[in-house]
Amino acid sequence: MDHIQPYLDYFSANPGWAIVIIFLIAFGEALLIIGLFVPSTVVLVGAGTLVGTGHLDFWQVFLATAIGAILGDQVSYWAGRMFGDRLKGYWPLNRYPALVAKGEDFVRSHGGKSIAVGRFVPGVKAVVPGIVGMLGMSQPFFIFVNFTSGVFWAAAHVFPGILIGQGLALAGEFSGRLTILLVILLVVLGVLGWVIRLLSAGLFTPWIRRALAGLSGLAKAQNSRPFYRLGRKLSPDHPKAARIVAMALLMVVASASALYLIIRVGTLDAASNLDQSVHGLLAELRNAPADVLMTRISMSGETPVLLALCAAMAVWLLAHRAWRTALAIGLAVIAEQLIVNLMKLGFGRARPVELPPQAFESPYSFPSGHAAMAMLAFGLLAVVAGHAMGRWSKALVYSLAGMIVFLIAFSRLYLGVHWLGDVLAGVAISAVIATLFGVALEAWPARRIRPLGLIGMSLVAWLAAVTINIEMNGDIRETAYARPVATQTYDVSSWSKSAWQTIPARRVDLSGKSGDPFVAQWIGPLEALEKTLTEQGFAVQPPWSWSAALAYSDPHAPFDSVPPRPLLHEGLRAKLTAVRKRPGPVEQRLIVRVFKTGNAVGAGSTAQPVWVVSVLQEENAPRFKLFTLPRSEPAAADDTATLLAGLPGSVLVPAGNGAGPVILAAP
Repeated sequence: MDHIQPYLDYFSANPGWAIVIIFLIAFGEALLIIGLFVPSTVVLVGAGTLVGTGHLDFWQVFLATAIGAILGDQVSYWAGRMFGDRLKGYWPLNRYPALVAKGEDFVRSHGGKSIAVGRFVPGVKAVVPGIVGMLGMSQPFFIFVNFTSGVFWAAAHVFPGILIGQGLALAGEFSGRLTILLVILLVVLGVLGWVIRLLSAGLFTPWIRRALAGLSGLAKAQNSRPFYRLGRKLSPDHPKAARIVAMALLMVVASASALYLIIRVGTLDAASNLDQSVHGLLAELRNAPADVLMTRISMSGETPVLLALCAAMAVWLLAHRAWRTALAIGLAVIAEQLIVNLMKLGFGRARPVELPPQAFESPYSFPSGHAAMAMLAFGLLAVVAGHAMGRWSKALVYSLAGMIVFLIAFSRLYLGVHWLGDVLAGVAISAVIATLFGVALEAWPARRIRPLGLIGMSLVAWLAAVTINIEMNGDIRETAYARPVATQTYDVSSWSKSAWQTIPARRVDLSGKSGDPFVAQWIGPLEALEKTLTEQGFAVQPPWSWSAALAYSDPHAPFDSVPPRPLLHEGLRAKLTAVRKRPGPVEQRLIVRVFKTGNAVGAGSTAQPVWVVSVLQEENAPRFKLFTLPRSEPAAADDTATLLAGLPGSVLVPAGNGAGPVILAAP
């Protein structure tokens, strides 16, 4: 975090450089062919997220994105008008004749609207402006469509990021650690999807074809019939040669990676420095909103859940009489389960943390079963569906599958239940199986199936299994994966004398900044405090959830139905939140939040946890008649005094010390 935070702080303090980068990305994304290699989505959505969090100005980001996109398309159009058909013979268009031909067909099919529609179509968007220029589209018409579509394109990239930023701001005062975690995820997901898109879309086909031509010629030159046959198979003119070789190369890379990781882990007595560093970094980034999200993502990668996806694939294939492919999927799943579980037992590598029995997971961590099963399930889905799809559709499927696998694998690292080597090994082992499956599918093609139906049925089965798993086991998994908090126990005398001062006097948000004050420290069982608040007329609130936050989107929602803002203290949610309506002409309410500390007071089994109590006053505040977000401030002194007077127990440290009284609950 210390390495990334300065960059965020720098761009917040110097937004000009961020705007320049945003402009260059949007401009480069619109240039002929070059735009294929520019990862614009991750940068622009990430910029929108920083707008939503208040780090960047909306109009500067939006205008830089729109102007960059419009100028990029304009330059491509001028190149087409200036050089005409000769442009197709120049670099870089001459390296991608198939893509240019596809763009020409797209323009002829959609006419003038191809400029607007083409911005949102992978592949052709990088050639459409130049092609319409070649075909002689009038300058005024192009400027009109280019301007209007550029504005819509900018909005489609920036506004989702703004919503992400504002949504996370609601769920825990978006700041330091959560910002960094989001930036890491957006960058890695975007780059991953971009790389997979380039690899699977055939943009490197010219290089592959040249390599195949060389290998084919070398094989045919040998005075041997087997080598001559191999040369024919490797010929660039063979319809499947490039795909088979590309898949085989991926299999070789995955095999080498898996072998290296197995040898590396098998020769180490403890986790490597890299494993320890990644584990420590992510432990520092943990926070309550992300904990809930990552637990849900991890649950979506559990073996029973992904077996439902594989079973749905097999059923669809059997229904379309693709018996051989369905059988191969079953064999691949069996092989993966045997390899992973035997390796867990064979290596016996301990997890970074000891999981409780309710986690229902093996005590051994190498390799990661979640990462391996996710790579296998979504890898098989991408290979089977992509086999029957066009180049860019296949690229999209591979990219999305890769992103899902990354999220599941990352969730295991974030939750601290696996080392980095465990996750990489799991992905590599299943990648070997999936690519071997892909080579076989290309060499011995199955019956033609309906890929969209296969994807739809498989994802529906997976999402249904995920939903059932979360409903049945969500609370159990949250408890099992909760961040471990070490408890320091003090005797009553030590705590009342000086140790109580180790507790912050104010709530600490995710970035380490001080927020609203704590009005008291409560030492005792939480149930007793909850009972006391209920007797004072407070209503205990259910745990905050994303579904409950939907009430914020209604500016006319009754204030009673709007949940209190989910504030955090040192990255943790309140263990108890209680609300009491406050009389007056303006809709107001008192919010009591109780946070657990890592301390206890007492001796042995009689030690009681220390809690800190915050009291805020919230007021109904519809914003711009678009949504409702309660406005909060510290409660009035008389309201706080009334609350504290009703808390039973002996006062160890009286009020007036700057942090409220320390109250020891009566035994």
